[in-house]
Amino acid sequence: MSPTIDAENTVTEPDASADPAHAGNPLATIAFCRQGATAAPYPHPVCVGVPLAEGQLSPDQPLALSDRETTLPLQTAPLAHWPDGSVRWLRVESLVAFTGDSMPTLTLSPSGPDASGPPIRVTETDDGIDVFNGVRHFHFPKQSAEWHSRSEEGIRIAAPELTTADGQPCEAQVLTAWHLLDQGPVRVRLSMTANWRTAQEGMLAKSTITVDIFRDSETVRSAIDLHNPRRARHPGGLWDLGDPGSVHFQSLVIRLRSDRMSQSWVRPHPDDAGIEGDGELLIYQDSSGGEHWDSRNHIDADSRVTTTFRGFKLVRQGETVFRGDRAEPVLGVADRLGEVQVCMDHFWQNFPSALEADREGIQIGLFPRQTATPYELQGGERKTQQCHIHFGTDRDALTGCFHPPVPVIDASHYEQTQAFPWFAARETHGPLEDLIQAGIDGPNNFFAKREVIDEYGWRNFGELFADHETLYQAPGEAPFISHYNNQYDPIYGFARQFARTGDPRWFELMDDLARHVRDIDIYHTDDDRVEYNHGLFWHTDHYLDAHTATHRTFTRHNDTSSTPGQTGGGPAAEHCYTTGLLYHYFLTGDTDSRDAVLELAHWMVANQEGQGGFLEQVLALKKQDLPRVKAKLRGETVTAHQYPFTRATGNYLNALLDAWTLTGDSQWLKRAEAVIAKTIHPADDPDLRNLLDVETGWSYLVFMASLAKYIDLKRANGDTGGLFSYAVAAFRQYARWMVEHERPFLEDPEPLEFPNDTWTAQEIRKILIMRLAAAFDPENRTHYEGKAQEWTEAMTIRLADSPESGFTRILCILMQNYGAYDRIQPIALTDSTPNTGDSTPILTWRTLTLRIIQRMMRGIGTFQPAKERAWLNARLERGS
Repeated sequence: MSPTIDAENTVTEPDASADPAHAGNPLATIAFCRQGATAAPYPHPVCVGVPLAEGQLSPDQPLALSDRETTLPLQTAPLAHWPDGSVRWLRVESLVAFTGDSMPTLTLSPSGPDASGPPIRVTETDDGIDVFNGVRHFHFPKQSAEWHSRSEEGIRIAAPELTTADGQPCEAQVLTAWHLLDQGPVRVRLSMTANWRTAQEGMLAKSTITVDIFRDSETVRSAIDLHNPRRARHPGGLWDLGDPGSVHFQSLVIRLRSDRMSQSWVRPHPDDAGIEGDGELLIYQDSSGGEHWDSRNHIDADSRVTTTFRGFKLVRQGETVFRGDRAEPVLGVADRLGEVQVCMDHFWQNFPSALEADREGIQIGLFPRQTATPYELQGGERKTQQCHIHFGTDRDALTGCFHPPVPVIDASHYEQTQAFPWFAARETHGPLEDLIQAGIDGPNNFFAKREVIDEYGWRNFGELFADHETLYQAPGEAPFISHYNNQYDPIYGFARQFARTGDPRWFELMDDLARHVRDIDIYHTDDDRVEYNHGLFWHTDHYLDAHTATHRTFTRHNDTSSTPGQTGGGPAAEHCYTTGLLYHYFLTGDTDSRDAVLELAHWMVANQEGQGGFLEQVLALKKQDLPRVKAKLRGETVTAHQYPFTRATGNYLNALLDAWTLTGDSQWLKRAEAVIAKTIHPADDPDLRNLLDVETGWSYLVFMASLAKYIDLKRANGDTGGLFSYAVAAFRQYARWMVEHERPFLEDPEPLEFPNDTWTAQEIRKILIMRLAAAFDPENRTHYEGKAQEWTEAMTIRLADSPESGFTRILCILMQNYGAYDRIQPIALTDSTPNTGDSTPILTWRTLTLRIIQRMMRGIGTFQPAKERAWLNARLERGS
C-alpha cells in the first residue's frame, strides 16, 4: 500500500485490509500528498508513472483503476519494457476528485475488457479535426494555429499571437498541422507546429502548441513553447545577451476572443473574493515579489535590471486598484457566448506574466507586452508555458490547478520492481541521510536558496542557485549570480529522494528543474558546431559572476576563468546528465523529458564520434592521434585505449545506457559496449593512467560508476553475455587498485586549486565503487567494505562540521551517489572469466597507423563540399 503524508510531511501507511481492491491481485496502489489548498469541485487530471516487475504485466492486459468501491476512468501507455516484452514502466492517467479532507487511495488492478471505458471521440474532416468529450465540441482547423470551442451559443476562438520588438504582429505559418498525439478514455492531446514570420517574410521564431481535452470536462489544458532555432554566434566562445543570433519580441499571448463582453472578474489568489469589472481588467506580475525582486539576476544585454516594481498590480479601467507580492490568479469574462475563465501554471514564478480582459476578450500573457523592455530569446533557447481554460460558470473550477496533490507510490514498490538501481525502501537513517535531508529542511534548503538571488523569472525558474561559487567572496559582498545547470544530476537525486521518502518537496524540486533544463540549459539548434548542437551548457563559471551570460557559462565581462588559460567555450561531454530526465519521464509520463534524454544521447554520439567529413577527421587526427604519435616518438608507453578514462567518457556511456533503457534499441547497447571495450581492459595497469593526479584524474570514478551501471542493467535484464564478463573483470581490476592506492582527496591538499569540502563530498564516489566492488568481487568483500566504512565515517564527520555542507554542489554530489549498495546480489567468480589476455593493451605503431588511415578514409568517404563549408563556417564564426 502507498503512504499518506500530512501537512507536516509525516508518512502514514494505509491499512491494506481496508481496501476492497486488495481482494484481487493489485499491481500498485497510489496515494496523494497535499501541496496546499487543493479542494476542487471537479475531478482533476492525474498522471503518474508506475514501475512493474518483470513479467508482471503484458502489454495487452486490460486494467482497472479504483478508489475504494468507485471505478475511475483509466488511460495507460507503456513507458519502457523488460527484455521479455512485459511492461517495465506504465503511465497511468485518470480524473480524480479531491473534495474533502482525506486523500483518495487508488488501486491499479488487472481486469476484464472495457474497464477503462471508450476513448474520447475524435473525427478527422476535410478542414481539420473535431473532438467531442461528452460535454463540449472542439475544432482544430488544418491550416491555422488557432482552435475553437463550440457550444449552442456559438464558437469561441483561441489563438496564439506573437508581436515583434516594435509591436508588429507576426503570422503563424503552419509547419505541421494539428494532429492527434494521444487518444484514450481520459484525455486526447493534439499538437501543431508553426513558424512565426514577420511582415517582411522573415522567420522570427518557432512554436509547438499542444491542447489536452479531458473526458466530460469543461476545462482544457494548453501548452505553447517559443523556440529560437538559430545558432548563437558566441564570438570567442562567449555567450552573452545581445548576441546576433538572438531574437527580440514584445509579447506572446493566447487570445480568447469575446462577443459583446458584459462582465469581467479576477481573483489574485484562489481563495480571494475577487474584483469585478465591466470592461478592461488586468493583473500583471512584473517581478517575483520577493525580498530581492530587483536582483541582478534580471538584467538585459546592457546590464540593466528589467524589473520595475515589486510583485503584481491589478488594474481596472486603467487605474491600479490593488498591489501584492505573488499572485496565483484566475480571470474570467461573461459575454454572449457564455462564460470562460483562465489561469496559468507558475504565474508569479515565471514572471513577467499577465491575465487581461478587454472588449476583444481575454489575453493570457505568457510573455506580456507590459514589460519595460522587449524580450530576448537566445540562439537555441526555448521556453514552454502552460495554461488552463474553463468554459463554464463555476468560478471555483480552476482552483484544483494550483498546487495539485502529488501522486505517491510506496518506496517498497520501487524496491520490489527494481525501479531504481541500488534502492531500498527502508534504508537506515544516519549522518549521510541527515546531510541530504538538509536540502529541504535545513536553513539553506533548496527553496531558500531561490530567494537569495531571486532565482525566478521565465528563464531562471526551476534552476538551482550555485551558492558554492560564493565561497571565496569577501564578507558582506553581494553573492555572485551563479547557475548550476544540473551538474551531477540533481534531477536524478531529487527523484531518488522522492521515491525513498514520498515527500512532495523532492518531487517539486525535480519537476521544476527538469522543465528548466530541457528548455533553457539544452542548446536546441542544428546550425552550430556538431559538438555543440543539442548539447547541455555548463554551469556558469566557477567563483565568478554570470553577468549577461544567463545560463551559458562564459561572459565577456570576465577576463579570467576558473579554468587556467580558458575564457570561452561551449557544451562539452564532461557536462552531460541524462538519468534524471529519464526518471522524470518514468515518474511523470512527461514525453518532453523523454525527448530531452534522446536529444542529449544523440548529441553525445555526435560529440564523441563526429558526423563525418574530411575537415572534421583532420581536426580529430590533430587532437587525438598526433599527441599519441609524439608520445611514442618520445619513447613513452601509450595504451591502446581510444577513449579517455574520464567523466566525459563516463557521461557518454551513461547516456547510451539511458537511451537503451528508454527505447530498448540494441544499437545503443552495442555502442555502449564498444565504448567500454575501447576505454578499459581487464589486464590494464592502472598506474599507467595517471589516476592519482587528482585535478585531472579524479573523474575516472564517474566512468567506473557508469561501468557498474552497465553491469547492473545487463544482469537485471538477465543478459550476462556480450561484454558482461569483460566489464566485471575490468571493474575488479581497478577496484583492487583503488583499495591499495586511493586516499582521501584532502589528505594532500597542495595539488588542488580549490581545496574545499567539495572534495570531501567527492569521496562518496569512491565509497560507491567500494560498495559495488563488494558485490562484484566477493572474494575481496572484506577489504572493500572496510575501505567504504572508513571513508564514509571520515566524510560524514567532516561534512557534519563543515559550513559548506549545505552548498548546492555538495548536496547534489551526495544525492547522485547515494544508495543501498549492501542490497546488491554478489556476482559469482565463475560468471566473470573473460579470455582477454594477461597484459595491458599497448598501442603499437601498426595499430596507430591503421587508425590514422581509417580516419582519413572516413573523411574522404564522407566528403561533401557543402558540408565542409558549413563545418568551417561554424568555426570561423561566419554566417552559414
